[in-house]
Amino acid sequence: MKLKYISIFWKKLRRNWLLHFRIIVRNERNLSDVISIRLTPRRVFVLGVSISLLIIMLTAMLIAFTPLRVYVPGYTNPVEYKLYRKMLTRLDSLERINVIQQDYLNNLYNVLNDIVVYEEMNAQMEGVSEKRIKDNTQTNRAIKQVNEAAEQLLMEIADRSTKNYIPLSQHVTSTLSFAFTMPALGFVVKPFSISERHFGIDIENEKGTLITAIADGVVIGMEFSEKEGNIVILQHSGNIVSIYKNIDKFFKNVGAKVKAGDPIATMGNKGTESNKPYLHFEIWYNGAPVNPLDYCILFN
Repeated sequence: MKLKYISIFWKKLRRNWLLHFRIIVRNERNLSDVISIRLTPRRVFVLGVSISLLIIMLTAMLIAFTPLRVYVPGYTNPVEYKLYRKMLTRLDSLERINVIQQDYLNNLYNVLNDIVVYEEMNAQMEGVSEKRIKDNTQTNRAIKQVNEAAEQLLMEIADRSTKNYIPLSQHVTSTLSFAFTMPALGFVVKPFSISERHFGIDIENEKGTLITAIADGVVIGMEFSEKEGNIVILQHSGNIVSIYKNIDKFFKNVGAKVKAGDPIATMGNKGTESNKPYLHFEIWYNGAPVNPLDYCILFN
């Protein structure tokens, strides 16, 4: 039954599809035609579809680019959206800080309990493909030259450290009985002083002078202070901590295991209190500062 009515409707539509109609607006005073529009069902259909699409487009643009979108379900208030973005950024920062703090606590726990589980954290090279690194012969050549220069410098330091030395710990009575290597070559321009709250020594030399670890240990901290510049903290066995301040460049990352004499940084002058390149070096034992000159090896 329904198909019959549909068939009848379709025949009438096809029969009247091309019929012409005219809409006339006439002035009653003089019976003149003011507006005369010629229409067909096809034109009416096309005109109706075009007007509908135009209305839909205008409505979508009105909602998308005006504050009216706030009243549409699913859209967020602009102020709330900015607040959400700000909170998301803060949450991401807190997660990163939490990961760093957790790594620090894990490293400290393992060091204090003589558990060796550290693996050096290799710096990630972002934006450079492995294929490009292999194919870049100039980069490989430069790296090889740097490695050779570093090996020669380390051999020179090792030779100087094995020559005549005076362990000052033999002349000072203290609870410590260790002798460490000096962290850098240079002149001690400011000594250790508890009364002046200067808990270390200042070793002055040229910018870029190599700084080495005084003993085997683990990098447990890397910080920046506006007053003291870049800072590296090493944890050694026996509850000993060594601190290196006012440095220029880092060679190790947090969690890296180092041995005595390994390069960890270079000397700089990035702190606000430094006029010349120098290293501020501290040794802490059981949470208290000690004079580094009492336990470090001096070269003759």
